[in-house]
Amino acid sequence: MRRFTLTLGLAALALAACSPQTLTFNVDMRHPSKSGIDLSRKSMSVVYMDDGKADTTFSNGVASSLARSLEEDYFAGNEAIGVYKIPMDSVSLDLMHGLVMDSGDDVVFLLGPPTFGEVALSDPVSVKNPVSVDSAFVSNAQVPYNAKLFVYDSMDKEDKLHIFRGSSILRSQVFSNGVTAKDFLKEKALKSKDWGAELVGKQISNRFVPTWKEEAYSLYYFEGWDSDWVTAASYAYDMKWKKAADIWMKKIDDNSYTRRACACYNTALAFYMMGDLNLAVKWLDRSDQYGKVDLSTSLRKKIEARKK
Repeated sequence: MRRFTLTLGLAALALAACSPQTLTFNVDMRHPSKSGIDLSRKSMSVVYMDDGKADTTFSNGVASSLARSLEEDYFAGNEAIGVYKIPMDSVSLDLMHGLVMDSGDDVVFLLGPPTFGEVALSDPVSVKNPVSVDSAFVSNAQVPYNAKLFVYDSMDKEDKLHIFRGSSILRSQVFSNGVTAKDFLKEKALKSKDWGAELVGKQISNRFVPTWKEEAYSLYYFEGWDSDWVTAASYAYDMKWKKAADIWMKKIDDNSYTRRACACYNTALAFYMMGDLNLAVKWLDRSDQYGKVDLSTSLRKKIEARKK
């Protein structure tokens, strides 16, 4: 459908070969996560604290799961986020500065030590075909979990420590002979909580994965005198922005100031799509020097919105 729409647009442009024409298309654009922190094109580390207790195994599982979940969204599933352990310490900006320096990464996620609430245990129910006397009954266990996560983005203009709090319920099953004391079963459930670490890490990551919005964008091109404009438009339509920009940048020496302005605007759009906002602004400024085009204002607003 998209290719068919483009073909119709090119046919229509032949009727107005001398004037700049616009091609509008929709693009799914990445936006900052629900946390408000923009993690695009930034390196990251996940750190957890060792409080000297058995909970370290759980914290390692949560940190590893968080790192893997972030890698899926920001690094196409490739291993790119290191997971580290530090001794228990008070959290401050100085600590986060040190972690950034030690890791060499732009963003550091620091998991505070976990806290667990009172274990809720259901009455034991007999198991069909138990393998032993000690597994003849099963109880459902729920372990409340409270998490605190500190995030520091060294690329942010504000030297700010972000703090996030959340809670979850870890669920498991505890097997017994049906007469074992509840306190013992609760202790057993608390020790078996580690299996839920992966789910907790994924739940935490939901706040930091990018959101996507469909947005409309337009570019200029001319038909009838130079096939390069059509070729570049086709590249752009297929999201091959580097190839399109290479063509548009060759058009800035055109005799027509209008075509120069359009070529510069299109190049600005290409760099915007490729994530280089500073170059996008420079090309818009150059476009304005040749005569401001109508689409320039809208693109500037989008660039400024992404810089915030």
